[in-house]
Amino acid sequence: MWRIRTPNRRSLLTPKKSNPKKIIALVAALNAAVWLGGAVFFTFVAGPAFFSPALEPILPKPEDGIAARYLIGKFTAFQIACASISLGTMVIGWRWNPRRFQVPQALVLGTVILLIVVSMVWIMPKLDAMHHAKYADYFGLNVTPEVQQTAAKQFGPLHGLSQVGNLLVLLGLLAQFILTWRLATELNQKEN
Repeated sequence: MWRIRTPNRRSLLTPKKSNPKKIIALVAALNAAVWLGGAVFFTFVAGPAFFSPALEPILPKPEDGIAARYLIGKFTAFQIACASISLGTMVIGWRWNPRRFQVPQALVLGTVILLIVVSMVWIMPKLDAMHHAKYADYFGLNVTPEVQQTAAKQFGPLHGLSQVGNLLVLLGLLAQFILTWRLATELNQKEN
């Protein structure tokens, strides 16, 4: 005879024990995936959309730059939040197992954070000032035409430098995702 086994009600109500190391590894991997996905979306979809010819009637110059700068500010806050989560999960993981200190992961994360901070503290304020000087009439600034021309000439190369930095951050985030995912899968395989 076949006997149907019914689960014990008490066992259904008690939570299963979970490994906190696996939870931290999962949070780190999910954060790396969200961070990378957000950076790819911003770089290849959202950012260029502001300068699309289709939006020019709605967002003429310099309003397209104003809207893009607003989005960059929000994206920078997103990156700082993701970097904090990544740094926190890395430190917690090392605290539980000091022998698992991953030098490549630490170097990649440190480089990405450094690039973000340099952009936030040095490049973006300069680009903002040049954008204001370039479109001084729109912003109601009293600057000479020479200052406007100089700002217009310097804006392009500095914007190009910021795009190179953004590309480096993207590559770093890809490496961070791969390293984090590999550590999470290794931990999961060892525990099972």
